[in-house]
Amino acid sequence: MTATPKKMHILITGATSGIGKQLAKDYLLAGHTVYAVGRDTNALAELKELGAMPINVDLMDREKVMEAFAKTSQIDLAICGAGMCEYLDMPNFDSSVFMKVISVNMGTLSHAIEGVLPQLIASKGRLVGIGSASAYVPFARAEAYGSSKAAIHYLMKTLQISLAPHDVAVSLVVPGFVETPMTKQNDFPMPFIQTTEQASRAIRNGIDNGDEVIEFPKKLTLPLKTLGALPDMVWQQVSKKMNKK
Repeated sequence: MTATPKKMHILITGATSGIGKQLAKDYLLAGHTVYAVGRDTNALAELKELGAMPINVDLMDREKVMEAFAKTSQIDLAICGAGMCEYLDMPNFDSSVFMKVISVNMGTLSHAIEGVLPQLIASKGRLVGIGSASAYVPFARAEAYGSSKAAIHYLMKTLQISLAPHDVAVSLVVPGFVETPMTKQNDFPMPFIQTTEQASRAIRNGIDNGDEVIEFPKKLTLPLKTLGALPDMVWQQVSKKMNKK
């Protein structure tokens, strides 16, 4: 894959918080045109002051997403970062929580892809989806979140194959723990946690390099990948120790 162009038209979902907001700021600072997608009006106003084109839309509303995205100009890069996390506490399997997490994390992504894909095909651009290192190894309490991220991994890797004939590049981002409003709810140790600035830098560098998988930090993601490849008995014992709480 060739390097990304110097100046791009970029659409970012989940742009009003966490990694998405930092990416929007950094791309704006670099002189790119950024369409910031989210529902936090204050954050959208802040990004607009920095030069972003705000798109206030509920990504779970398919028709409104199609309408809003159709109004954008050429999109060279789409970063789909909207999502949520809620944990389950066994033995109470709350199916409403499980389905909400699955629905939001897959629904916002799938609607965004449908809405932006025609423009990415026209520009021969790049689609980026945000997964999670939690998809590598099953962890207690993350049944809903981890399942949704595993589905995202499968989807993005499949799109790498199916969109190649249409000259659309696809990248899967696999972050470890990042300091965001979402991770503030975590009441367990988060090894090698990254700042949003570090996460943004890793993602932007990976995109510039044309990487199909952008993992960070390696000192967390690589051991988890290795652990996931070991016999079930091994990772189950490790996961149990990490999730005692």
